[in-house]
Amino acid sequence: MNADTRPESTPAIPGTKAIYRVLSLLKAFSEERPKRSLTDLAAEVGLSKATAHRMLKILEQENFVYRSPDSGEYQLGPEIIVLGSRALRAIDIREAARPELRALADSTGEDATLEVLVGEEVLILEEERGHGLLSLGTELGTRWPAHATATGKVLMAFSEVEMEEPPDGLAPVTKHTIVSWDQWKRILEEVRKKGYATNLEELEYGYQSVAAPVRDRKGRVFAALSVGGSVHRVTRSRIPDLARSVREAALRLSERSGFRPESSGGPPDAQTSD
Repeated sequence: MNADTRPESTPAIPGTKAIYRVLSLLKAFSEERPKRSLTDLAAEVGLSKATAHRMLKILEQENFVYRSPDSGEYQLGPEIIVLGSRALRAIDIREAARPELRALADSTGEDATLEVLVGEEVLILEEERGHGLLSLGTELGTRWPAHATATGKVLMAFSEVEMEEPPDGLAPVTKHTIVSWDQWKRILEEVRKKGYATNLEELEYGYQSVAAPVRDRKGRVFAALSVGGSVHRVTRSRIPDLARSVREAALRLSERSGFRPESSGGPPDAQTSD
């Protein structure tokens, strides 16, 4: 890594080079290498040991890094945790999702939604209308049976809570709704492998949708993005392209929520075929 590398649009103001060098030192720490020696850090960011030491000394004084008195190794300090916590609290998932929903609706022409799991139902937190005439006519706060939706499949497939078959079984909403518990479990396994889910007229006749998971900083799925519309537009042949668009948008929203694929193992390698 070159510590002096910065975007071409960055103005060459006094101190810019020093700022990039300091940021490079902080970014050199990772989950795989949380503790680094001065020699390692200097080599990683392309600085002399003397320059790296001066910068680390300042970071240490401000509690951004901590130096072990025994090993002499550096690690991120408590002030980083404070700033990280503030950043996470500042993220409003609805606000963060709006640009992605708007872009999905514009690029696909279909309705785009952000949904979460509430018990055995999905709740619509945010939505953006597409250009099609047919939609579910939903409003914010609308709930649907999770097993009859693409978002519900995604959220249940990646849930950390072990599911049990409902006493009354899975209720049919249309003749296409999954009602077999064994089939339901097979579908969820497919969702985990693909990285996305579909709703093929399972919630309403003439309506189909595709959904992908949104992850938090620990890689846990806590929400889902979807696009949906008329069966004449959201056709089976179009689903792979829609799935790719939704997964890319969901990944960007996940990254805004603190998720880092390279350090968390990332989402499954999805197959965008149906």
